[in-house]
Amino acid sequence: MTHGPGEPYVGTSVPRVEDQRLLDGRGRFLADLAAGALSVVFLRSTEAHAVIESIDTTRATDMPGVVGVYTGNDLPLARDYIGSLHTPDPGFVAATGFRMPEQRLAILPVDRVHYVGQPVVALVASDRYLGEDALEAVDITYRPLPAVLDPSASLAPDAAPIHPHLPDNEAGRIEVEFGDDVAADAVAVTVEGTYRIGRHGAVPLEGRGVLARVDGQRVSVWTSTQIPHLVRQGICEATGWSVDAVRVVVPDVGGGFGTKANVYAEEVVVPVLARLTGHDLVWVEDRQEHLVGSAQGRDQVHRTRLSVDREGRVLRWEDDFLLDIGAGGLWVAGVVANTAIHLLGPYRIPRVRLRGRAAFTNKTITAQYRGAGRPEACFALERSLDDAAGRLGITPVEIRRRNLLTAADLPYAQPLPYRDGVPIVYDGGDYLRCLDSVLELLPAETVERLAAEHPDLTIGHGVGCYIEATGRGSFESGRVRLTSTGGFEVASGAASAGQAHETVFAQVAADGLGCSLELVTVRRSDTDLVRHGVGTFASRSAVLAGSAIRRAAEQLLDQATGRAAQLLGVSPDLVKSTASGFAAADGSSEWEISWADLATACAPGGAQEQLGPLDVVEYFHPETVTWTMGAHAAVVGVHRGTGAVSVLSYAVAHEGGVEINPQVVEGQVIGGVAQGIGGALLEQFRYSPTGQPTSTTLAEYLLPGTCDVPDVQVRHLGVATPCNPLGVRGAGESGTIAVSATVAGAVEDALHGLVRVSETPIRTGPLRAAAEQIRREGQ
Repeated sequence: MTHGPGEPYVGTSVPRVEDQRLLDGRGRFLADLAAGALSVVFLRSTEAHAVIESIDTTRATDMPGVVGVYTGNDLPLARDYIGSLHTPDPGFVAATGFRMPEQRLAILPVDRVHYVGQPVVALVASDRYLGEDALEAVDITYRPLPAVLDPSASLAPDAAPIHPHLPDNEAGRIEVEFGDDVAADAVAVTVEGTYRIGRHGAVPLEGRGVLARVDGQRVSVWTSTQIPHLVRQGICEATGWSVDAVRVVVPDVGGGFGTKANVYAEEVVVPVLARLTGHDLVWVEDRQEHLVGSAQGRDQVHRTRLSVDREGRVLRWEDDFLLDIGAGGLWVAGVVANTAIHLLGPYRIPRVRLRGRAAFTNKTITAQYRGAGRPEACFALERSLDDAAGRLGITPVEIRRRNLLTAADLPYAQPLPYRDGVPIVYDGGDYLRCLDSVLELLPAETVERLAAEHPDLTIGHGVGCYIEATGRGSFESGRVRLTSTGGFEVASGAASAGQAHETVFAQVAADGLGCSLELVTVRRSDTDLVRHGVGTFASRSAVLAGSAIRRAAEQLLDQATGRAAQLLGVSPDLVKSTASGFAAADGSSEWEISWADLATACAPGGAQEQLGPLDVVEYFHPETVTWTMGAHAAVVGVHRGTGAVSVLSYAVAHEGGVEINPQVVEGQVIGGVAQGIGGALLEQFRYSPTGQPTSTTLAEYLLPGTCDVPDVQVRHLGVATPCNPLGVRGAGESGTIAVSATVAGAVEDALHGLVRVSETPIRTGPLRAAAEQIRREGQ
């Protein structure tokens, strides 16, 4: 789509401005900034659960190139743990009985370790190679304790607490119940199931990393993160430093997906050691460190019960779910609440009972991972619907058609509040339309054509629907300022990890300013540029940061119009903005002034010096979330000899809002589908019975490649929302949420219902046996 003169930029697929810089190799990632810095390396726990009896660093301290070796006792901390990053509103807590304890997982533990990969000792050396050699000279004596890896066993009444300061291993609890009891004679079919969603995670192209430089008592921290302001908060709370003493900057980031929307021990330790030693310090995570030490996700079990009437309409929905959060998680409240809320789905469900618990185990810590509870909830509900459809003898499409909310139902209120305390109201247009649209893109009849093209496969078609709360608060910041050359710089608390912020935020600002897009430059996130912010996660950046930037741009334009009128000596009513500045006319005369002229007038020595620069910071506080809904369809093939699953075709129809840049939104959806396919078929973090991680290389932790992801068709069914100035809804997770459920349904269809798919990643053994049976019977 091209952009014509005078047309708004929002809504057009202008080319991504960051692409050429990144493709040319001119990106500046964290490791590119490390010249001159000494290296920090971390000795990590080799035990899943153990008492630390002694740590002897004497030999390591004397090794060549070593500047210092530090344990938790050597760090001058105000407190030795990082606090939770989210606590729900009291109204939500009261309505759902939500509760969670304070975890206090030590930044560098000195008495007990809780998972393999936990950082225990930090060593500063002249380079990474000497540092890793020296780590081998650190002697730690452990007294092993029983490792708890099963969350059900962890919650048993006689289970010993993993964290001694807590009475048990319950990390969180929630309960949702509403609706009247259902008459027994109304129920035609009740299906029960147990659904397991494996532990997997983001595994971005770039691992984590931290660089710290000291200037007097002030520390500047560069970190590969999605949440710079929350990292600053975590550093200050742990150290007792003031926010003025810490600057956090985000360089180019090679993927985040929630794993980097977390505050880590390394992000505290590196700046503390920089200030302690007076040296610039850097730590860059290697791939093995990432696979054992970075936050993981998913890992849930759902025990469900779904009742429908003779027409397939849902009468009652029950789910008792369990989350394994590993040794800890700073987003427990978000993931537990997300799971419960999104179990309601985009359907009419009159009677609901949901109960969830989170458990501590001796696995790696967890955080949000793309969807953060939504894909898990979707899998449990959508698989239950497929099961009920099969029992009734109707198609998976038909049972959804009979239960999806339509234009006549929306807006649709749920009888409980969201996490912000505001009552939930789905503010969509027509959810049934999404199902109809995705079936137009990828109808069930596609199976016949693909079966002819792939005689070695047995082919099936599946569908899945999802609901998603997007644009979560509490706020986000946006700053727009006029530069000395007549251009504009834009900044926000929402840090880019590949979401094209440099493009889409420029589009938003250019429309608000009424200027040419070429005049706008979007700066990477920096707590010195915008003092307050939250970050990028939960499909919130376009909604919150975009709205804050739009308001800042409009306010700056309003101020600039008055100043231009003053310079031109005319009434503000006569001044109109142009792509390059302002123009005014009174019928007999015309005047023009450029943005560069206005910048000169505002500078010292200029005619409007006393007014100061044009520089506006705005904060957008949404009243509550916006809701996005979508439907997925897939055609898969199961190899008759091996049971391996190939996704042959995929389609998504989603009800988003205004698309700032349609091409970027499409890319977000397609990327989400790719990650969803990985979780459905390949990815899983596994552990031995003693808690040793066994997925420590990319030979064991399998990721989808280009041959595993087909072309994905995407149809956007825009329904603007009045909840923000742009009318946008989040789309960052729309591609991921329904993939596992959709692929599982297609696999079952391909195997004629001989296999029940109830877990991810989908195991090929049962599929191979079913495919062989189909081959023998000539089906």
